[in-house]
Amino acid sequence: MKDLANSLLDTPEIKSRLIDIEYGNLEADKLEDYIRQLYLEETGELLDGEISIYNSSESTNETIADSDYNGTAIHINTGNHEEMYVISQGTSDTNDWLYNLKSMLAGKTADQAKATDNFVREASNHFNLNESTDITGLSHSLGHNNNTIAYLSYGTFDEVFSVNGAQPNYYELYVASTEFRRAVIKEFSILNDNDIYEIPPKELHDFAMEYYKDKGENINQVISKDDPLYAVSVVRGFFTLGNITMIDTNPDVPGLREMMAGVPDEVVRDFQKLAIDFTIASEKGGTNGGIEELIGVNPSAFDGLDGKANYIGYYLFHPGEVDTIIRSLNDKVPSLINQLDSITENKDTIFNSLYEAGYITKDQKDIMIEEIGILDKEINELQQLLERNVEVRDTGNPFASFGGDIALVVKLLNDHMGTIKESLQRIQDGGIIDNLHKIVESHGIPELLSAMSEGNKSYLGTDMVFTATNGDPIKVNISASLRLYREGTIVLEEKLATVSKLEEAIHEELAVSFKEEKLKVMAEINQIEASPTSYASFLEEYKYPLYKVKSVSVIETFLPLRNANLDEEIDQLKRSAESGHTYIETYRKAIEDLFQEEDNISQLFDFSRRI
Repeated sequence: MKDLANSLLDTPEIKSRLIDIEYGNLEADKLEDYIRQLYLEETGELLDGEISIYNSSESTNETIADSDYNGTAIHINTGNHEEMYVISQGTSDTNDWLYNLKSMLAGKTADQAKATDNFVREASNHFNLNESTDITGLSHSLGHNNNTIAYLSYGTFDEVFSVNGAQPNYYELYVASTEFRRAVIKEFSILNDNDIYEIPPKELHDFAMEYYKDKGENINQVISKDDPLYAVSVVRGFFTLGNITMIDTNPDVPGLREMMAGVPDEVVRDFQKLAIDFTIASEKGGTNGGIEELIGVNPSAFDGLDGKANYIGYYLFHPGEVDTIIRSLNDKVPSLINQLDSITENKDTIFNSLYEAGYITKDQKDIMIEEIGILDKEINELQQLLERNVEVRDTGNPFASFGGDIALVVKLLNDHMGTIKESLQRIQDGGIIDNLHKIVESHGIPELLSAMSEGNKSYLGTDMVFTATNGDPIKVNISASLRLYREGTIVLEEKLATVSKLEEAIHEELAVSFKEEKLKVMAEINQIEASPTSYASFLEEYKYPLYKVKSVSVIETFLPLRNANLDEEIDQLKRSAESGHTYIETYRKAIEDLFQEEDNISQLFDFSRRI
């Protein structure tokens, strides 16, 4: 194990803020500025060294691109010490959510974990790192799952640090790690890969914890007790590894973990089976293929159709395909209903728990319980309609089949789909979704940072806030203040430089040019007066050949430049920039006066100018 005690970014706060900032997908130079400011704010010192950045979007590796992995490698070299940080992004789009379903729930793929390892190796080559260079994986959400699976399977990192991470999954590790797979097969004597899902979850959980306990020493996590992923990590498949710092980010409500712990394993197993079926099918036929595996119908069959008339027209011109679709629905929907019934059966427990925890109101609880009952009733009636339709078709009576099919279309579109949409709308109008945003916020980094505050230091989003205690408490956003001071100073310096260039241009284009043009005219006059005979040809048109030019005298008058004096305007521009400087310095002094000398606020402002 490498000694990481000299790590430059060695506090949870600076790592957490950096992870959150990386989600902004900033340009390399902008990200470097943020890193230097974060370091200054958290340590009170300048980060003295070179920072180089390499993003996964720059990679030509097909494995990385095809997996939808997103990451950023940051190489810091101080001359006598170097290290690399790799930030793996969490869930950011639909592809990531589909990957979550396939990897963490079904445990059938580890593509992004493999891509993580490939990217780290590629970044190491890009920066010409040697084997002694420390490599730390930073992450949040899905990123922790990717970094940890890569670390446990391939030894990708020396350390893994995460906030509110999606925990590793032993089913996923079975796919990713040859060594772990062999160990599981030997320990539990399974004959094929699917047998792993029949191993009692607790036994497999305990085996994974023991197998990876030594590697867990290099995994450090900060987790909110209110994070929904922390709640989910109690169900089958997940195991929490490493040194854990738990923080209660929302003391007003209890966490969801106890509620999730009360969900029967067979319910989780049903969802896991759905995820496995979806994954296997989608690997062959994409997302639509996965949906077809679950409900029996490929959504692409209805592309371009909209409304009752179009559906009836489709039926009239594609009777064979309609027959196949109806029979497939009839085959698949009952199994789907059985698996989804677990939600309905547990709806009172689930929503009572959310109500008692303070996440939803009593009215919202009642709405959810009622509407889920309605949805369950509609889906089951739809299934009964499908069954009756198939029975009619099996009679062989074409007229009865036609009437039954038309009835099915009308019932499906006008009755059941309409009722389902109305039920979903009532859930939306009840404000339940908005209330549950509390859960989503507890998954984010800003709420966690806010709870990590201590002393006079706190956080607003990912900005650092200092509280002045010299008199009445006053909170100052130091991050914003330093950005204003640094960037404002840069803008004003650029403004002064531009005014100086304008002043120089005015001098060059007006005063100097006028003088140069005047000298050219005088030189021509002198030439004429010094060589008068050279200009005798100008008299030829007057036909006086007997006359000779003896001398020429030019009478010249140079009028002075008018409206060319812009000194007053230039002076106004200079005073504008100077007043800006005065304002910024006054702003700086006002903030410094709020704090004690030991807070080193003055040094922060001085150093910020050098970033």
